[in-house]
Amino acid sequence: MTTSAQTAMLDLPIRLVDGRALHYKLHLHHSGEWVKAREHTPHHLPGFCPERHINSDGTFCLFYAGANPLPVIDEPSARAWLETIYKYLKLQERARTLRRWPNRSAWAHGDAARHQLRVQEAVRALNGRIGNALPVDQLALKRRTSKGRSILDVLSGTTPLFSVWEKPQRVINQKRRCFCGLYGRRLPKRIRRCHDHAKQATELALALRDWEEAERQYWDSMRGKPCCGSCDSCPLSPQIFV
Repeated sequence: MTTSAQTAMLDLPIRLVDGRALHYKLHLHHSGEWVKAREHTPHHLPGFCPERHINSDGTFCLFYAGANPLPVIDEPSARAWLETIYKYLKLQERARTLRRWPNRSAWAHGDAARHQLRVQEAVRALNGRIGNALPVDQLALKRRTSKGRSILDVLSGTTPLFSVWEKPQRVINQKRRCFCGLYGRRLPKRIRRCHDHAKQATELALALRDWEEAERQYWDSMRGKPCCGSCDSCPLSPQIFV
């Protein structure tokens, strides 16, 4: 590694499962507790690709500071940062061959990550069937109206879990048995009496709605930027982003 005041060059070989090694030359920039990294000259990676978590300035999107910040303040934190870079670059090679990002636990784009975190926190509070659905991307949101009132339906795959009135921000039919699967003496508790699950279910529906909207706004803000062509379903592709 060679260093100057706030920058460094790092030669980092990435060992792949087939025995090959990819040799990366990285440009690092240090500011306060944070270190940004990018490929010095784009060779193995695109210069920009949101789907592969490469920012418009070429820096790597390694974490979401609101959930898992990665400051570099001492030797242990520097090692943790370097391990994150190493895993990230190994995932990049898989993304290149799969033509999609291979890790489903990646953070959403832009402000959508904040709402993704809200979803995760609500799911942890609800546990049960819903907690098992989120890691495999099974949670879904449907919008509909009834008598002019907006309703948010939360589903696990194609199975309805619960519905929320969007404006009053309240779970519909709280007398029904709770969807969490937790039992009282004989039967599942009713939603309104099952811990704070009515509140958390409402938060989950609203967070899913806001996550979806923030993703849409993010891609709208990317309109006109070139697509690198390395991912099949990238919204920047002229065939998709119209």
